[in-house]
Amino acid sequence: MTPPSSKPRFPVNPLAIILCLCAPLLHAQEPGTPSKWPTSFKPRRPATIRLIQQGGNGQNFSYHTQHFELRSPTALSQHNISHFATTAESVPSVLARLPLPLLGMPQGERSKVLIYPDEASFVQAGGASGAAGYYSGRQQAIMLRADTFLIPPPRAGSKLPPKADYDLLVHEFTHLCMHRDLAYLPVWFTEGTAEYIAATHANKGVYQFSNINSIIRRHIQRNLPLDQDHITLPGIAETIALNHKTWRTRIEHAPAEDSYRSYATSLLIVHTLFHGGPKRREATRLFLNNIRKRQPPTQQTQILIPTADREKLQNMIISYWKPRGLRIKFLPAPDTP
Repeated sequence: MTPPSSKPRFPVNPLAIILCLCAPLLHAQEPGTPSKWPTSFKPRRPATIRLIQQGGNGQNFSYHTQHFELRSPTALSQHNISHFATTAESVPSVLARLPLPLLGMPQGERSKVLIYPDEASFVQAGGASGAAGYYSGRQQAIMLRADTFLIPPPRAGSKLPPKADYDLLVHEFTHLCMHRDLAYLPVWFTEGTAEYIAATHANKGVYQFSNINSIIRRHIQRNLPLDQDHITLPGIAETIALNHKTWRTRIEHAPAEDSYRSYATSLLIVHTLFHGGPKRREATRLFLNNIRKRQPPTQQTQILIPTADREKLQNMIISYWKPRGLRIKFLPAPDTP
């Protein structure tokens, strides 16, 4: 999401000042790893999807793309599955083009995408209550609700056909494509990265990275209402402290209008790591490599964002985004007076 120079378009990046304080020395990239952040990505051609098994009489319809298997209790329209296939197949391709070791597909057969007709069947299968999609590491599968994704209800008062939530699709496929390390990475990083990729997705597998500030700002504002003249978010220290269990509990029990707030904080942290200057990006690469070596994730997070720097980082993010049209107020931790 940066210009061809792989540096932000503004002349001085204030985030880089604080974020480089504890960054390690630069190291050579792994062979074959891209050296620059892309400016955009577009699939060379639409992806193909094939009907492998005819459904009915208790059997699922089964569809195959190059990397994924989609199972649905009902047949899907040709328009929906064509758009689905191209969007789904774009995610591993775009992750492979980022100069960070993020891509880690499940090994073996095609990765599964399980479609459920409604919320009740979705939750019964293990999906999160109130969510439209969920990545199950245990099943190595994406779980999606057809009623809010592939076959959403018509918008009130609109004659337009229902619009599927392809931001959701890209978000969940990012989790699936990072499967190898997902259980070892902190939840704020995986959710922030998935939101980052979803935010840059324009349509039908096309991604834009060249105007990252506007993209991130619009994405957050689209998902959250203003609280007077600002957006209120959980603090950075509080968000980093969440584990997978406490994250899911928070999302399931939060009011609908608040459920996105932790995602927004995570997105802003990840944006900082990806675009806070070359030393911080290199620190992120080393963090990911250490995670792949199964070094303790808590220790790696301390190296990446030390506890002593988190409040300072939070203030820098506020200052950074204010002149760029995003006024943020971070809430104190619940146990802080």
